[in-house]
Amino acid sequence: MLIKTFEGADMNDALKKVKKELGGDAVILSSRKSHSETSGGGRGGVVVTAGLPQIDPPWAQHLPGAPEEAPGGVRLSEMDALREMVERMEREWGAGSSQALRELIARIGEISDQGAALSGPPFDPEEEARKVLVEAGFSEADRFELLEGFRLLSYQPVEWSPAQVRSLLQFLVSQKVDVTGSLVGQGGRPGRPKIILFVGPTGVGKTTTVAKIAAGLVARHRRRVGLLNLDTYRIGAVEQLRIYGDLMGVPVEVANTAARLSESIARLSENDVILVDSAGRSEGGGEELLPFLSVLTAGQEWDLSVVLVVSAGQKSLDLERTATSYQKLRPEALVVTKIDETGSLGSLYGLLAHGRLPVAYVTTGQKVPEDIEVAHGGRLAEWMIEGWSCDGSGVRA
Repeated sequence: MLIKTFEGADMNDALKKVKKELGGDAVILSSRKSHSETSGGGRGGVVVTAGLPQIDPPWAQHLPGAPEEAPGGVRLSEMDALREMVERMEREWGAGSSQALRELIARIGEISDQGAALSGPPFDPEEEARKVLVEAGFSEADRFELLEGFRLLSYQPVEWSPAQVRSLLQFLVSQKVDVTGSLVGQGGRPGRPKIILFVGPTGVGKTTTVAKIAAGLVARHRRRVGLLNLDTYRIGAVEQLRIYGDLMGVPVEVANTAARLSESIARLSENDVILVDSAGRSEGGGEELLPFLSVLTAGQEWDLSVVLVVSAGQKSLDLERTATSYQKLRPEALVVTKIDETGSLGSLYGLLAHGRLPVAYVTTGQKVPEDIEVAHGGRLAEWMIEGWSCDGSGVRA
């Protein structure tokens, strides 16, 4: 604070000098009577000490219990002290001594109130973490688990920001999400193809997922692919897969009974990979597929994988029920579809963290084959906390 002393014949005269030299933002720090010659030839005068509040006064740093500086460079204790001084002056010199005094009191009050409002409550990182998890759609049980981990990793007294809270939550989620990478690898040879059976409830996008993986294997990996359809319940299911097959130039077989399955696979056995699309039912958990699975597991010359397909738009409890009901088919991996169709992906956490099935692929749109990528734990964690973002940096399937 810039501090100067002014003398005048009376209070009004002294305040005029303060305003002229320091302007309307000047703060009156103290006043006293004077008998110096400059104040009027020995008559009683006034000495006023005033200052500009841009710089802290030297005495402010030595006040007992002086607080840290508030937002905007204003010290609340300084404002209280100045208000008290001005009010004392007004009592001593009279309420009507100067309009400037009343304006100054009002100004000090505004500054003090603004400083108190800006300071607000202290930032609570745990409360911020809880808010983020609620907005992201995590279940109550999952929030409790992650907040426990958050407390363990954030015990040190550091300066937190919302971005740091989200970063730590992403780390905690990524440590629980298991991924398996591509299911195809380099395996598969004529006579012993890799067979991947896709199962799951109706409406999750199994047929489109099969087409995306097939197109990627053919176009990017130069693999020989055959398509097999077991879905004879849904109208147009066979025709949809045949259209995809014709566009990619790959053979398509249909086996509507378990007895015909071996023959269909035999006709596709010269391929490296056979992708099998199955019927989706709202109930039963794939019970109708057990006869087909018996045939597939009986063939020792076949390398079989069962993959459960779920939608990101399903609720936490629905995902858990789906995983439980399809256990009888012994799936070994997950495909999570429709990542782009929901703004809250936290519902996936329970299944991905505790379902004991690693994620192989995620789909992020309707385009074939572009909108599918090999699952990555860090990206899944980011999407669950921040929401899905189409940045195009994923690894294509």
